[in-house]
Amino acid sequence: MILARQTGNRLGETNALVNLGYSKVFLARQSDTMDTTVYNEAILYLEQGLQLAEKAEDIQSQSLGNNSLGIAYVILEQPLSAIAALEKGARLAQIAQNIYLQGLSYAYLAEAYYSIEDKGRAIYYGCLSMYLLNQINSVEWRQSGGLMTIIQGQIGKEAFFNLLSNYRSQILPIIGVDGYDYLPELLQEYKES
Repeated sequence: MILARQTGNRLGETNALVNLGYSKVFLARQSDTMDTTVYNEAILYLEQGLQLAEKAEDIQSQSLGNNSLGIAYVILEQPLSAIAALEKGARLAQIAQNIYLQGLSYAYLAEAYYSIEDKGRAIYYGCLSMYLLNQINSVEWRQSGGLMTIIQGQIGKEAFFNLLSNYRSQILPIIGVDGYDYLPELLQEYKES
């Protein structure tokens, strides 16, 4: 980062800041630390990196930065800030055709909406995440599968699928009819494993 800054390499500096923030968030998440200092430091790097990424019109760095920022806000229990960052990150990931970041953004959007008791949107994003991450063989689909199972246990199977059907027209452009029809089977697969 310092070398990139000294040589005037704005893209290198952007990538360094975003990657540093991303790394700090994911290392803290893996170690299950709730040290707010670590997350706040990561947020500062991510915000700096995002400013530079926006100026450089670097879609991939913007997506990664917003995703990481949103995850940090979810962990810090700031769901409204998380939602803003994650929705932007998911849109950018879709443009960049990065299914992993798109699915991960949806997973944390589901958690953020669940924390503010918006079960409909939690189901919408959780099912999208579950499907997309499963399609690329990422084990992280299970994170959303777990949340969807919890919600279904709270409201019942019929109410769960009624809420899901309310979002059908928004889901179809992202995962298609086959994807939508596969969601109950995927949820059952999670429960049986």
